Amino acid sequence: MTAIDPDEPLARRVTLDDVGRRAGVSRATASRSLSDDPRISVATRAAVKQAATDLHYVPNIAARSLRAQRTKILGLLLANLSDPVHGQIAAAFEQEAWRSGYQVLFAAGLQEVELERKALRVFTEHATEGVAMVSSVMSPAEAQTRVRPGRLMVGQPDHERVGRYRGPLTPGVMMTDDASGVDQVVDHLVGLGFRDIAYVGSGTRASSTVHREAVGVALERHGISVNLDRFPSPDDAWRRCDEIAPLIAADLPEALVCYEDVQALALMDSLRRVGVRTPDDVAIVGFDGILFAEISSPRLTTVRTPLAELGQLIAASLIEAISTGALPDARVLPVELVVRESAQPARSVVASSANG
Repeated sequence: MTAIDPDEPLARRVTLDDVGRRAGVSRATASRSLSDDPRISVATRAAVKQAATDLHYVPNIAARSLRAQRTKILGLLLANLSDPVHGQIAAAFEQEAWRSGYQVLFAAGLQEVELERKALRVFTEHATEGVAMVSSVMSPAEAQTRVRPGRLMVGQPDHERVGRYRGPLTPGVMMTDDASGVDQVVDHLVGLGFRDIAYVGSGTRASSTVHREAVGVALERHGISVNLDRFPSPDDAWRRCDEIAPLIAADLPEALVCYEDVQALALMDSLRRVGVRTPDDVAIVGFDGILFAEISSPRLTTVRTPLAELGQLIAASLIEAISTGALPDARVLPVELVVRESAQPARSVVASSANG
């Protein structure tokens, strides 16, 4: 490896003038040749392209974008880039953007409104052509005042003013049918013979409220009353499961419905450390369908959400909005219950079957 001399200046960027001089043509001819302008002879175009290759010429996309008033850049604001859920959405979003010739500028708002505002300002400074916000806590109404009108897509909104499942959604909103997924979970647990079912949320987030309320509605439909605040949880509860686990162990329900997979997996581990086994002592169900749910021990029963499809849909819809000038209709994607080993039939049902 060649050592880099810190006192040696960085190489100057190769320009079109350099390419033109190398090929013996003007700057304008060099530019047209690299764009395959048919007015330039095939021989000249070949000579210019060879000169560009020899000099390792890289086009100045920023300057070209300013001239064309197009940057081909999308802004994607997520809650947390390290989170496996948002990671899958981001990967699919970027792949779809690349297929359409767009690049993506990423930012993490960490579910703090001020950070989200800064991110939107950065997107504006970099002249992004459209912006997508996923799991953001800023109200869509405020976000629309900070980006170009008609070029804002909102995925999985986590703001209490968004009318989730309480009527039609506004155009440009893409989300998964979380309430339906919770219904499937409760129906499955009740079908296994569980009656003492508790919810473990993730603080006061709007999305956690949706899950929590859906658990209550589904249990009420089965004639089961439940205290939904039985195990209060702080924000980012999955990081503090060692605090929650002793409370659960002291008042152990038959089954736990967790806000998300990460929380369910962390809780299984914390409960194990205080002597509570899953599913022998308590059944646990997660939500999201992340990869780790498939390889945990025991493997986690969960609601699989179409994360890759959601990311692809948000990107494709945003690009369509840029092209047409109109936001697409809202979409709610279906989810699917995936049954694994972490939720087995209730002990009373198993004992009854054995005695019978």
